[in-house]
Amino acid sequence: MNQSSKKHIVISSYGSISALGHEKDRIIENCNLSKSFLSSVSFNNKHYFAGKVSPETELYVSDFIKSDVKLKRLDRSVILALIATDIAMKTAKLDFEKNRIGVSIGSSRGATGLFEKYHQDYLSHNKNETALLTSPLTTLGNISSSVAQYIGSKGFVMSHSMTCSTALQALTNAVAWLKADMADCFIVGGAEAPLTNFTFAQVEALGIYSKNTNTEFHCQPLTSDENPKNTMTLGEGAAIFVVEKKHESELQKGDIIVESVGFGFEEIPSATGLSEKGDTLVSSMKMALESLTGKTIDAIVTHSPGTVKGDAAEYAAIEHVFGANKPILFNNKWIIGHTYGASGALNLETAILLLKGEIEPKLPYPHRFANKLKPINCVMTNAAGFGGNSSSIILSTCK
Repeated sequence: MNQSSKKHIVISSYGSISALGHEKDRIIENCNLSKSFLSSVSFNNKHYFAGKVSPETELYVSDFIKSDVKLKRLDRSVILALIATDIAMKTAKLDFEKNRIGVSIGSSRGATGLFEKYHQDYLSHNKNETALLTSPLTTLGNISSSVAQYIGSKGFVMSHSMTCSTALQALTNAVAWLKADMADCFIVGGAEAPLTNFTFAQVEALGIYSKNTNTEFHCQPLTSDENPKNTMTLGEGAAIFVVEKKHESELQKGDIIVESVGFGFEEIPSATGLSEKGDTLVSSMKMALESLTGKTIDAIVTHSPGTVKGDAAEYAAIEHVFGANKPILFNNKWIIGHTYGASGALNLETAILLLKGEIEPKLPYPHRFANKLKPINCVMTNAAGFGGNSSSIILSTCK
């Protein structure tokens, strides 16, 4: 193949919203403050720390909803996806036919806020009736279809729900479609709005929510604590990416290239855990590395949610794959919480910021490894979830 005709999958634009904010400059500024953006919230008459968007960003959300009467009926997870899409599209330069633009967006819980509301209304209604639009507004596909409607796409629209691997699987699927020349561009990502009574009750039942209420850092993934404890916290957010094909000759300095994708699956020891060696992550990382040529991994944005067993499994998997030459390890859940199906997408945003040199991979609490800071040109992003599944994506930057 002529080198100039070689095609690459490139992330040409993106947008996000989380506890870090919704404006790129503010997100970068907040990332570099080395402070947690978890805040106090109350659910089920209990107090927690969670990654809720700031009052300033909440005002932006409110104004966005007011911009179109149809938005008022949508679940918060859909709204967050639409806001991230709106931000991404403002800097996207798409000139493709709209029937060649696909949409691949996922969520672990989907419209959980609306579902809980409608179910509560159903239980309290004396005739056991529910609202007219309960069914269409609580389907998982409502996120992707709403985004497709918003951008006017007439291409293939799909939704994903594979627990915390969801967003990376959405990108993996889009990469396959683009390489098969079944689309010219995909809008991909993940969205989650899990700050609800029922979701907090579920995490409480698992016994993994952080009880670090008197410390600066309530969530501490990969901590070096001699007596580690579960410090997982929830967070809400969304990140959406415009992914397209570019010929080698079209690449520009600073372009973010999707080098390779990997996925794994293992027989799980329990409904909530991975094997101690993180076999599924070993598989997904090795698969992604097999397609990587001429480059080495400089950093890994880990999935580690701050749970004792989950963090240990991923660290064991990284040691198995990379040995003593571990890349820089970084994580964003101590800043914004675990956003479930959106976590992989927000990890990708972190990877992009690392590649652009806009943030430094520093954890401000004691952790179990020592990062040797160096230039970052190639980053792996991991995600793993209930059921034994995992995904690994490798990004690089064009020099």
